[in-house]
Amino acid sequence: MANELWPLFEIEVMSKTLMIIGAGHEQVPAIKMAVEMGYRVLTTDRNPEAPGVVHAHCFELVSTGDKEGNLEAARKHGIAGVMTLGSETAVPVVAHIAQVLGLPGFSEETAYKATNKNAMRAAFEAFGVPAPVSRPALTLEEVEAFAEAHGFPLVLKPSDCSGQRGTTRVDAGEGLEAALESALRFSTDGRAIVETFCEGIEINVTAAVVAGEVHFLSLSDRITAEPPHFGIAIEHISPPQVDEEMAEAIREASRLAIKAIGLTDGIAYPQVIASPKGPRVIEIAVRIPGGHMREVAWYRSGVDMIEIAIRQAMGDEDPWGSCRRIPAAAALSVKFITELDCPDHGGRRVVSIDGLEGARALPGVHLVRLYLKEGDVIPRLDSSAARFGAVIATGADREAACRLAMEAVGKIHYPLAG
Repeated sequence: MANELWPLFEIEVMSKTLMIIGAGHEQVPAIKMAVEMGYRVLTTDRNPEAPGVVHAHCFELVSTGDKEGNLEAARKHGIAGVMTLGSETAVPVVAHIAQVLGLPGFSEETAYKATNKNAMRAAFEAFGVPAPVSRPALTLEEVEAFAEAHGFPLVLKPSDCSGQRGTTRVDAGEGLEAALESALRFSTDGRAIVETFCEGIEINVTAAVVAGEVHFLSLSDRITAEPPHFGIAIEHISPPQVDEEMAEAIREASRLAIKAIGLTDGIAYPQVIASPKGPRVIEIAVRIPGGHMREVAWYRSGVDMIEIAIRQAMGDEDPWGSCRRIPAAAALSVKFITELDCPDHGGRRVVSIDGLEGARALPGVHLVRLYLKEGDVIPRLDSSAARFGAVIATGADREAACRLAMEAVGKIHYPLAG
C-alpha cells in the first residue's frame, strides 16, 4: 500500500540488520518497508511458513515469546535494531534484546508496565492517571469483596492478554465465578484484574513518542459489538464523536499514561473512555497496534507509524522529521466484517465469494480484505481474532466515510451451503 501513495525510499548501501519479531500478516508491512529502506531484515516466528518469511532476508525458527531464543538469533545476525508490531507477546522480548545489546528502544520495566494490566494500573495510580478502580484478582473471594465494595457492573480480564480474550462484563454476582475462570484461563501469570465498568465513548489514541515529546497521530471511536459480545471492535471511526474540550482532556490523560509507564521513545496506544466524569484510561500499549489502527493513524495524520518505528529502532537522529508524509484525510472508517454481517449463517460453510473487485473499485475505498476461503465456516465472534475481513474508506466527514465502508461491505457476497 505504501508504494501506491508515495515514491520509494532512496536506498543507500545495505549494511545494517533490523530484527522484526513475528512474521505474520501484521508484520509483513514492516518487513517490506524495512527492505525497501535498504535494511537487511531478520525475522523470527514459530511458523516456518508465516507470510513474512518470504519477504525477509533471513529467518530463524523461534517463537515470538521466547526471550533467550530471540536474543540468540539477534546475536547470531549482529542486529542493529529490533522491533515488533501487532504482537503483544513480543513486546517484552523486544525490550529484553534492546536492553541486553544496548540498542535503541524502551526498557524492560516499561514493557512490563505496558503488557501486565495490574502493573500498569499500579503505575497509573502512582502518577495520578485517571482510570477505573481496579485490583489484582486470584480468588473468587477477592472478586466478591471488590464487588461488595464497588457494585456492578464490573469487568474481569486476564492480567496479561490481548485481543479481548477472557474479558467479561459482569452485571450480577452469579456471573463472577465463570468470568474469573475465563480470565485466569487466558492469563499467563496466573492472575486476573477486576475493575469498575466505565460508561462512555471508547476512544483509541495513537501517538509517536520521540525523545519524550508526544506527537498525537489519531483519535478514533472504537465501536464495539452489542451484547452478548463484549469489548470486540467492529468499526473504528475518525474523527471521534467528542468535542474538542474532551479530545484535549483525552490527549492530556494519554500524556500522563505515557509518562507513568516510562515511555520516552516508541509508539503509544492508549485506550480511553470518554466518560461523563472525564477521560478514563483503560490501558496503554507500546507497539503498533493491530486491527488496522496503523491505517487509522496514517490516513488521519499523514504519518506512518511503521516508518517511525523502523527509524527509531535503527537509531535515526530525527525519526519524526525524517518520515515521509501524505495528505491527511478528513475522516475515515475501518469497518470489520464479522458474523454480525451474515445473520443466520448457522455454522454453514462458504460456497463461493464474489463482489470483492466491485467493492475495491468504489472511489474512496482504500482496502478490502477478506480472510474467508471457499469451504470455511463463518467464525463465532468471541474475540477480535474472529473478525474475518475489513474495509477501509475515507470521506469528507465521518458519516460519508461510514456510508462508503458499509456500501463496500454490502457488495461482498459469500453464499452459504444449504
